[in-house]
Order: sequence, then C-alpha cells, then structure tokens
Amino acid sequence: MKVVTAAEMREIDRAAIEDYGIPAEVLMNSAGKYTADFINERFPGCAVNILCGTGNNGGDGFTAAYYLFNSGRDVSIILCGKTDSVSTVSRIFMNICKKSGLTVNEYSDAGQIAGLTFNPGIIVDAIFGTGFSGLPSGVHREVIKKINSSGLKIVSLDIPSGLPSDGDIEGIEAVKADITITIGLPKVSIATYPGREFCGEVITADIGFPANLTSGSGLNVNLIEKNLVKASGLFTDIPDMHKGDRGHTLLSGGFPGMEGAILLTAKALFRTGAGLATLLTLPESRQVIAGKIPELMTDAVSNDDLSEWINCYLQNRKFTGLVIGPGMGRSEYAAMLFNALINSARGNGISRILIDGDGLYHLAGYLKSGRLPEGPEYCITPHFMEASRITGTSVEKHKSNRLQSCVDIARQTSSTVVLKGPATIVSDGKTSYINTTGNSRLATAGSGDVLSGIIASFMGRNCSIIEAASCGVFLHGLCADLFSVKNNFQLMKAGDIVKKIPIALNKIYE
Repeated sequence: MKVVTAAEMREIDRAAIEDYGIPAEVLMNSAGKYTADFINERFPGCAVNILCGTGNNGGDGFTAAYYLFNSGRDVSIILCGKTDSVSTVSRIFMNICKKSGLTVNEYSDAGQIAGLTFNPGIIVDAIFGTGFSGLPSGVHREVIKKINSSGLKIVSLDIPSGLPSDGDIEGIEAVKADITITIGLPKVSIATYPGREFCGEVITADIGFPANLTSGSGLNVNLIEKNLVKASGLFTDIPDMHKGDRGHTLLSGGFPGMEGAILLTAKALFRTGAGLATLLTLPESRQVIAGKIPELMTDAVSNDDLSEWINCYLQNRKFTGLVIGPGMGRSEYAAMLFNALINSARGNGISRILIDGDGLYHLAGYLKSGRLPEGPEYCITPHFMEASRITGTSVEKHKSNRLQSCVDIARQTSSTVVLKGPATIVSDGKTSYINTTGNSRLATAGSGDVLSGIIASFMGRNCSIIEAASCGVFLHGLCADLFSVKNNFQLMKAGDIVKKIPIALNKIYE
C-alpha cells in the first residue's frame, strides 16, 4: 500500500473528480457512509458527538452524522466555525442533516468552548483534514484541548485534527485519537512517528478512488507489508541452487570484548539462508570466536601494511558482500581497517556493503574527506544519534520528520538507508518504505546486529538492495511481534529474535 503526502492526496482527489468524472459528492458520501458503518459496528448504541470543520473534512463528518442519525443513533453535531463558511460540497450534507431534523450547533469563538459539553458516548473528530498545516489557533485550538480532556473514545476522520500530513511535526497541538479512519491512503504522519502516536488504531477506508491513482508509480512511499515480502521472490525454490548462488559475505568486527555483536550478525545471516560467510577480525578475537558457529569461517587480520594486506586478502577470495562494523570498536586501528576495506572493496568483486554499529562511527569520519567509492551498492543502518553524527543535523530534527530525514541521508551518502526506530524507514533517496512490524522490545542490546545479518543475507540474493533492506526490517520486526504473542511480560533479548526467524518466515509464506 502506498503512503501519500497532502499534495499527492489532493492530486488523487482532483484526478478522480476531474479526469475520471467521479463527483466530489459521491466521494464524500462514500467516506461518511464508511465512517457511519464502522461506528455502528464498533460502537453500537452509544451517543455520537461529531465535531465538524468548515472544509471538506467537515463534510465527511456531516455525512457520517446523517447516516448515523438515519440508523437511529443519538447524534450531536458541533460546527467549529461559521455556517456561512462551510465549503460548497460540505454544505450539501450539512443541509441534508438539518432537513433530517439534526441541529448544527455553531461554535465560532474560542470563548464559547468553555461551555461546550459532550454527550456520554464517543467523539468523531472531523475538524481538519489533510490540507491542514501550521498550528491550530482560536476556537480550533480550544476545541482540540476540550476533545483531548473529554475522557471519551475519539475517532478521527482522515487524520487527527491539528496533525500535519507530511511528517514535519514540531510543537503541535493535535487530537489524540483512539482510532483514525484515513481516507483512500495513509498519510505520511499517520504511518511514521511521532505523528503515529496521535492516531491510535489506523483503518484505511477504500471509498472508490481508481486503483490507477492509488497505486501509481508516481507515488514513491510504500508500506512494508507481508505481500511485498512475498512478491520479492527472496525464497523462490530453485532446485539447482548452489551455496555460492546466495553469495559469500565477509564480516568484519567483533573486536576484543565485543565478539558477541558479530556472532549475532553471523547467526542471523545463516538463519536467514546465507550461502557462505567469513569473519575477518583481530587475532585475539578469532581465538574466542572460531568454532562458536560451525558454519562460519574465520580469518585474522595482519598487522603488516594494512591497506596493502587487505587488498591482497580480498584479491585472493571471492567475496560478494561485506558487513562492516558490529563490535568493531572506535579505535584508530578500527578506523584504519574500515578505510582499507571500503577503499579495496570496489576493485575486488564486492558489490554490496552494509555498514552498521561502530562502522557508522567510522563512516562519519570517512565522509568528512570525501564520498564513498562508486561501484559497490551501500546500505547503512543508523539510529537517530548515528544519523546525527553522519549528517551534522540534530537528533531532534531527524526525529521530527523521519521520512524526509531518511531520504536526505540516502541522497547525501548515495546509500540505501535504514533509519531505525518505531516504524523503521528505508530509502534510497528516490523510493521509500515504512515498516509495519516490530515493537519496543527491539530496543535491546544486539538487536541491530541481528538486523544487519538478516539484511546481509538478503543482499546476497537476486533482489535489489532496497528490497533486501525492506524485507529485512519487516522480518526482524515480525520476529519481535511473534515473540510478544506468548511472552507478554518477558523481555526479549537479541538471541530470541534469531530463534524466531524460521517461524516468522513460515508466517510470511503460509
């Protein structure tokens, strides 16, 4: 499913009306009818307080009010604004409500809101839609405060009022909905954090927009869902497959005291179906790691001329992918090894490189003197602090508009970027994906190392690097979700994610 900005949704709306000839009244009627049917099913019997704005979002509210009232419900309509300011299309449904016997109670002054009371039941928020930007003021600001302090269940239509659609959220005053019925397609702020926190349960209402408009190639943001993973063909059964067909991945990291990080990466790599993998680490770490994972080959880096040694080492192997950083540390020697591997990869057959963990620290230093070498495809997996270090932009700025942040980092680094967090975002600067799996239990030591192994395994298969990253974050999050089903009060550790990988894959392909 696509995710849209306010401008993209306006264009879909315009094209449906002008190019396809679907009257605006028909679309509004469908949105209101969908809402009324949902409320009748989910909240049978109780009173409904519908707060309408003067724009077309208010029209959806008027339409829902009519259908609810017509079905015998106790409905109260509160108009936040003046009656003569109601949009042309919305006015049609407002007048239908009036002629049906409903009273439209007008509140156009902030001072009136103190005396506003709600009937015991639920609130339907239809004040602002996707066209809203800025901060609510006057009557709208006061009524949003009143809604949030009501203690009633809140259903927002299209988007919680006061929440900007496009994800640029800073100091907002918005309705905190229990349920959001978003019309046509999810908007960026609904699909990403921190806006997602205002939305509660999200329902996407199909009101009849032509599929050519809602799934067009011009829409560049997508939700990562099960069907997308299945369609990737990552696990297509090829009888004549050789282990080398799944790539030979070089892992570099796991320096003294941090060997567990690269072990987790390697375990996830193999559990997700990698063909071959070799670890390159320091001699003392190799003694700790060798044999811990029987499938993993190990080598120790030499202390000779590091750049020349790495180049010769890669020339004599047939590595196709590289994972660099988990447990690497931030020493000067680690920086030298990072630089040597990045600089030598291009001419030695490595086509895809994943940078994670301490590798992202060294990447920030590397980028100060130039860009990543052309040739290999890169995937980097920063959290907000690592993103801040790479870009020089504050953590708060990255958090306030996560989609745009991910796109900007991808363009700046010429990489596919996995911006980790709730609703992890993946972008190559042109196309973006928002994850739909995972929960707060992923905030545990080693979780990112496991994710690196999963993505790296997929990078060795016949798919694009952005597909590998997107499918990887979906599988990683699904493992956490499956763990949580039967372990409500048990904290998850990174090793638990690895154990759930086969179960999660079965869930995807069942």
